Amino acid sequence: MKIKNLLNLILCLILLNCSTNDNNSEPTENIFNGDIIIKSQSEVIELGNNKYTKITGSLRIETDLSSSDINDLSLFSNLTEVGGDFVLKNNSYIKNLNNFNNIETIGGNLELIENGIKNLDGFIKLKKIGADIILIQNALENLDGFKNLEIIGGGLLITQPLISSLDAFSNVSSTIKGFVLLEMKNLQNLNGLPKIGLTTKSIKISQTRVQSLEPFSNLQNIEGLLEIINNDNLESLDGLHNINSTGKLSIRGNDALKNLDKINNLSILYGELDIFGNLNLENINGLSKITSINGDPLSTNGHFFGNINIEFNDKLTSINGLENITSLSNGLTIENNMNLTDFCAISNLIKTREKPISIRGNAFNPNKQDFINNNCGL
Repeated sequence: MKIKNLLNLILCLILLNCSTNDNNSEPTENIFNGDIIIKSQSEVIELGNNKYTKITGSLRIETDLSSSDINDLSLFSNLTEVGGDFVLKNNSYIKNLNNFNNIETIGGNLELIENGIKNLDGFIKLKKIGADIILIQNALENLDGFKNLEIIGGGLLITQPLISSLDAFSNVSSTIKGFVLLEMKNLQNLNGLPKIGLTTKSIKISQTRVQSLEPFSNLQNIEGLLEIINNDNLESLDGLHNINSTGKLSIRGNDALKNLDKINNLSILYGELDIFGNLNLENINGLSKITSINGDPLSTNGHFFGNINIEFNDKLTSINGLENITSLSNGLTIENNMNLTDFCAISNLIKTREKPISIRGNAFNPNKQDFINNNCGL
């Protein structure tokens, strides 16, 4: 009888040990098939206690600004993968991303828009974003949470006034395939910006403190816009020297810029030339390879309609650099350049032009008859 009891005790101990091992094992994979869309804390609660490890579709947590009450996302603390987009929008009570500190992969876009988050530290395990990174008007002070990020499958849009560095992208090995749109008034330089290929969609560098555009030095073709706007420390366009085509070229409000010499390989501009408010711009000779601006007949957004716009460039005295443009499909506006007296570079273009021109507010303002009479400058 004693032997039987001893055998039963040993069996119980074995079963208890097995049970203990099971409790210490890794959590079972818990997959949500489809999209999760959350607009309130009550909808978070309705998901129950299912701590999903993977969402096959998108995760969208977005509220109306007037009714933002989402403050607890601990439900997602086991999440390692989102198959589609990860969207966090208009969540003022969310101050960090610590509940997402196991995420390694986002298959689609990462969109963080107008949230209360001050850092991205919760993304410390994130290695891959399959499409675009979009960061707009959050409370972000840095991008350090991206320091282990290796792959960005799309473009980069950052509108964040407090961030001064892109160094967190230094470990990204992939090449940007989409757009690069940066509006960051404290950004000191472009160090750390992921590699840019030969062709991309659009480039916009706006309201920064950068002094160099060197990270774009391999870029040759831009399908959409090239906009360099309100960068007060930028003295040269060096870095854009290999670009030979773009849809729109806009150079606006760069007060230290003296010339466009470093963009002198640009030969194909099919949409619009916009040179506006560059207070120390002395010449535009770097545009001399452009021969036509005829717009894109498929464009519906107003960017590619074949315009020339040159305004409020106080030190510009001539428009030499436009002499090889023989075809312009739409508007020509040259206004309020207080020292501009020489228009001879566009004489041949104006003499054969049937559409209206607007030349006024400059130091000299010839009309079409003046051009016909070869009276194109003082």
